[in-house]
Amino acid sequence: MITSDFFEWFTSDHHGIFDGAAGNPPFIRFGNWREEEREPALDLMRQQGLPTSRLTNAWLPFVVASLLAVRQGGRVGLVLPAELLQVGYAAPLRSYLVDNCSEISIVGFRKLIFPGILQEVVLLLAERGPGPAVIRTLEVDDAAGLKQLDLSSTSAVRAALHDGEKWSKYFLLPEQVEAVRALRSDERMSPLGQWASVDVGVVTGRNSFFTMTAEEADARGIADLTIPLVSRSQQLTGVRVTNDDLDGLRGTAARTRLLSVPAEVTPQTHPGLRAHVEEGEREEVHLGYKCRIRRQWWRVPSVSVPDGFLLRQIHLYPRLVSNEAGATSTDTVHRVRMRTDSASPAQLSVAALNSATFAATEVVGRSYGGGLLELEPNEAELLPIPDPTLIAPALIEKVDELLRDNRLEEAVQLVDQQVLVETLQFSANEVAQIRSAWIRLRDRRAARGRSTRK
Repeated sequence: MITSDFFEWFTSDHHGIFDGAAGNPPFIRFGNWREEEREPALDLMRQQGLPTSRLTNAWLPFVVASLLAVRQGGRVGLVLPAELLQVGYAAPLRSYLVDNCSEISIVGFRKLIFPGILQEVVLLLAERGPGPAVIRTLEVDDAAGLKQLDLSSTSAVRAALHDGEKWSKYFLLPEQVEAVRALRSDERMSPLGQWASVDVGVVTGRNSFFTMTAEEADARGIADLTIPLVSRSQQLTGVRVTNDDLDGLRGTAARTRLLSVPAEVTPQTHPGLRAHVEEGEREEVHLGYKCRIRRQWWRVPSVSVPDGFLLRQIHLYPRLVSNEAGATSTDTVHRVRMRTDSASPAQLSVAALNSATFAATEVVGRSYGGGLLELEPNEAELLPIPDPTLIAPALIEKVDELLRDNRLEEAVQLVDQQVLVETLQFSANEVAQIRSAWIRLRDRRAARGRSTRK
């Protein structure tokens, strides 16, 4: 038995001499990892040409070390966080595994297997050998299901060399994987970022102080210092959000106003603002980090009115909505700004409402459990969409009507048929494969949310 720091012991003399390596590496975030233990581990990654950063978790170098430890044909079995499949900081590791393994099997669990810990894990089973690896995925209910595990029961898909893309797509059938892959280079589609930029919403520092209902703004005498606000998914029902939509939320708990104080107004010149600021200071709002670093803590920076909104967290499908209410949004909703005048925000909203964009979203975004998919601005700009200038006014009106009536499936089928099939000449089989890929990944994610809540 050896008692030592693993990375001090694991010198080059121990590389390539074992038949197998198995383990459950520690999940330690960079900031909680002692530097004297962290640096030897990160050095091993750098020696293999892998970048490191302040996002690097302790489990990553253990994966590299496990693969280095085994001979060609040797096997590795590790319990890893499901983040392996999707987070950006693990992309170089995914590429490293693809290039240095002949086979990779990912075993997922439908239930959380560590009691009391809300961490979704997967089992990585890999054989060292010349890449690019073939990758297969399997799922069992829990650890007990491993007894009946049959790796040969699932078809494997050959990965692309240096493939650091997210591996969630490998939970699809092989033909679905190919259909989704083909979208990346399909000239009939273009990145959303070609048409619009996506940025985070307003960071207030304390939403309970800076956001309010219309009635609260009136009662505090500061309605004239507020602007319309979108802060929750329930406020976005169609392909556009209008003044009527926000006005219709009066009398509810919806916070539809944001405190946005004009440059010429101060607490000394506005009694309502003075009273609100004094109340905020009694509640120590001004001591929060985001507020105390401001010159005037009650003045929110970077407030702007975008052309549209995109939900940051996705339940059923990515919702891109035209802003016709002159509203802004908090950071639960991304702000979208058109890069061109050739297409309208409403056209962009409908263009993004199709099976191809939806399937790509499930692959590009990341799910941390709870059933929600999170989409960051740089990821959103990668989403493939059809040319929004192809969207006719009549289609905008019909899709808006269907969405407001909770008829999502009909809306998607309509856009798929009119835009993908009839205009862009996608075959019915292509669309069927892409739609089935979206539904399969969406339902898998949603099922994890249900198991987490039990």
